[in-house]
Amino acid sequence: MERSPTIPELVRMRMAGDVAGLCRAARSEDHDVALHAMQLLGGCEGRPEAVEALLDCLRRRDQRHGMRWQAAQALGRLRERRAVPELLRLLAEGEDRDGRAQLYKPACDALIAIGGPEAVRGLVGLCGELAAGRGHWTVRVLDALARLRAPEAVGPLLVALWEYLPERAERVVRTLGAIGDPRAASALLVLAHSPASGVRLRRAAVAALHALPEANWPPAHQWPSAAQLLQVPQRDPDPETARLATALLARTEDGRDHLWDTLRAASGAPPHAVAAVCAHLAEEPGRYAVPEPGERHDLLRHHLRDAPVPSVRRAAARALFAYAGAAAGEALLEALGDAPLSDSVADLVAQSPDPPLRELLDLLTDADRAVAQRRGAARALGAVGHTSAVPALLAVLADEETPTDLRTDAVDALGALRHPEAAAPLAALAQDEERPGTRRARAVRALGRIGDPQTLPVVLACADSPHEAVRARAVAALGGFPVARAAQALKALVTPDADPELARAAVRALGRIGAPALPVLVELAELADAVPEDLAADLVAALAARPEAEALTALGRLAASPSAERAAADALSARGTPDCAAPLASFLHSDVHPFTREAAVRGLLRIGTDEAHEHVLAHCIAATHLYGWQVEALDVIAEARGVRRGP
Repeated sequence: MERSPTIPELVRMRMAGDVAGLCRAARSEDHDVALHAMQLLGGCEGRPEAVEALLDCLRRRDQRHGMRWQAAQALGRLRERRAVPELLRLLAEGEDRDGRAQLYKPACDALIAIGGPEAVRGLVGLCGELAAGRGHWTVRVLDALARLRAPEAVGPLLVALWEYLPERAERVVRTLGAIGDPRAASALLVLAHSPASGVRLRRAAVAALHALPEANWPPAHQWPSAAQLLQVPQRDPDPETARLATALLARTEDGRDHLWDTLRAASGAPPHAVAAVCAHLAEEPGRYAVPEPGERHDLLRHHLRDAPVPSVRRAAARALFAYAGAAAGEALLEALGDAPLSDSVADLVAQSPDPPLRELLDLLTDADRAVAQRRGAARALGAVGHTSAVPALLAVLADEETPTDLRTDAVDALGALRHPEAAAPLAALAQDEERPGTRRARAVRALGRIGDPQTLPVVLACADSPHEAVRARAVAALGGFPVARAAQALKALVTPDADPELARAAVRALGRIGAPALPVLVELAELADAVPEDLAADLVAALAARPEAEALTALGRLAASPSAERAAADALSARGTPDCAAPLASFLHSDVHPFTREAAVRGLLRIGTDEAHEHVLAHCIAATHLYGWQVEALDVIAEARGVRRGP
């Protein structure tokens, strides 16, 4: 009896273009050898003998399903149209006790990869059996039709839809949405409108309608119109359904009129439906343009001022800012006093093309204004970026009569402005142990954002503070000082018995310091075996951001650490430079998870040099089992080396 080839011999056959040898191996009595040979035949494009060997396996009903699985997958990779009838026959046969149900996935995946009219017609022909509900079979067929986006399937799917109602229609609806054919619109509108559909089905129907090309909107549904039918889902109890229905209504003038009516009669609509209208206004204000928008501006101002639910007021603020432009200014400044909205509105005010700096300064310094409004003004001034606000903010910070929350917001604004003039008073606050810890912590964070070298000793001292919030902020703030002294202080916090959160903050801060921290990061790479996996991942990320050769060497060293191996492999793979070949290759010869080896192989293929390819080949030849990604790697190398693929 002829000896079955080994995996190394199969790999060499593939790289030599020995299709005849692989075909013989595919008929081997050794199950594993035959499986691997069929995997490799899936890369032998243009070779009729490879196709015949795979088809022969697929046709044999007495063949173990693992063999037929591989044959189906390989034929899909070859995109072999002659396999379509056999794959369809496999699907049509149904389940049996020999495990044919497990073949539905590779058969459908192969049909999707092959595509073409014959595959589509065959899958459409199976639609009549969908209502039988054969579990995984139904799911696979519907998914295949969705991915092929076959318009021929719309009619049969609509027939199946009514037989599936109401319990199992959702997947059919999602398939119709993926196909995106306007002929399905009427049925989807009815489902979206009907309370009997249930929450999930209504949402799926509206999502499917939303997927239709806007060029085909509104659909040819004469009465009631699409705009009328969508009024119900626009007020659906499900917020996502309401959001999608709002976007659909906005496509037509009638629909937009209804949306404005929703804002006019908001008391009759759920708050999330009103918020959805405002959110869409903010997203696409150009759709709602009219010659005289004054009444609509007033309507949005009304909701910003009087809506009882904060989420509606917040959405109205965004809509007014996007839709009214400069005309929104006064209303937004007033809304800074609405405590639940103040931060969001402040950010909007700061985004204005011409921010009202004078008005904001007046609000900040006017002691008669509401604290929330003054706090919003402070936040906006910090976000605007005009350093002319620094004196006013410092005055607020120094005023002992000013409410604590406002002074804390002034600290944040000074940090956002990054002006050196603010460094000394912030440093004084950070050192004042009589002050609340929260405000001191915010001052430390602001010092890190400013990065004045003269305040580094203050931040270093705060890193040893007994107050947890101050200490945590100081560790993060050290990342704003790109000097070796800060890096050494952070290094002391990364030890096996250190607080895990502080240690992670220290490593992230080292990453922000840049080049001065590189020696410390290289030293810490030696400790990777003794630190948790998430900390090792942060260390890898910090090293991966550095272009220096020392960083690459340290990443290679981390490859030997179980806690860092996967992160190091991903980082080296993403880097993809020729000098990464050796450290990536080290993963292929060590006891690591297959996912890590896969990342290393993909990185070597990305490098694409002869050296990198040789590392991958050596790995595959030494393998005792070939994964799919190894087979793909061999195909890539064969292509690069011009291995003959045709007769």
